[in-house]
Amino acid sequence: MEQERKRADDIVKKLIDTHTTISTMESCTSGLIASMITDTEGASAIFPGGYVTYLNETKILNGVDANVIEKYGVYSRECANAMAETAQKKLHTDIAIGITGTTGNVDPNNADSVQGQVYFCIRMGKENHTYELETVVSEMNRHEIKQMYADYVFEKLELLLKKE
Repeated sequence: MEQERKRADDIVKKLIDTHTTISTMESCTSGLIASMITDTEGASAIFPGGYVTYLNETKILNGVDANVIEKYGVYSRECANAMAETAQKKLHTDIAIGITGTTGNVDPNNADSVQGQVYFCIRMGKENHTYELETVVSEMNRHEIKQMYADYVFEKLELLLKKE
């Protein structure tokens, strides 16, 4: 847990040092990624905000194309991409993260949900880096699942930033 907190803190400090802005559109993590970004002092210099879009309608209301959700499903790479692209466009950031998935039980509102499956996109500039994780979460509580997903996002973000 401490290692993951340090990773997130180091990433945010690097973004601050390089004046690289970041935004989020989160569903299954319910704003945890945004919270982890703002746990670092000075994050307001690079984080204009994020969206928590738990419902499909909220994603659409904030700019995700309804056709993406209808065609590919809310739990899809395409939806994660659209979420990141929307956050980046609306908040004018260098990097944006979009994440969608199921934290616990299968979602009764979306037939395409799979317990423990998450899709996320880290959009850097005009390039999407999209990931999928499917893991057993039956012994975990919702917070543990959200934390695992968020930690995985920061792990991938760290690797992408090292490549720059």
